[in-house]
Amino acid sequence: MPMEMNNGLIVSESDYRKLAHLVEVSRSTATYDLDVELAKADICPDDSLPETVVALYDTVVFRDLKTDARRTVTIVMPWESSVARMHISILSPVGTALIGEPLGATITWPLLNGRSAQLQVVEIKRRHHPGT
Repeated sequence: MPMEMNNGLIVSESDYRKLAHLVEVSRSTATYDLDVELAKADICPDDSLPETVVALYDTVVFRDLKTDARRTVTIVMPWESSVARMHISILSPVGTALIGEPLGATITWPLLNGRSAQLQVVEIKRRHHPGT
């Protein structure tokens, strides 16, 4: 039976549980922003999550639409983040903006001084976290 998608954002049940728990135990502006995104998402069974939707632990290639620069990041839990390895926290503005987005989506990434960049998801590499 096809799932009805209302908002364009899709999150797997296991990611939703992990992220909702993170929101519960760590109240901050970043977790509030994540909570807002999760509230907009359609939740689907883990085995039904399309490979073309950004999930926790995925490696995502995105392109800045203004400069055409590409960046590759892996979205991880906050305590697993590493700038050197380009593992970005789900609580970072770009991590929160990317979760649940489909391939080809364009997101707004906040920059300093009230500016923003338009980023397009150009590749998603699914990598399941050990133990999930």
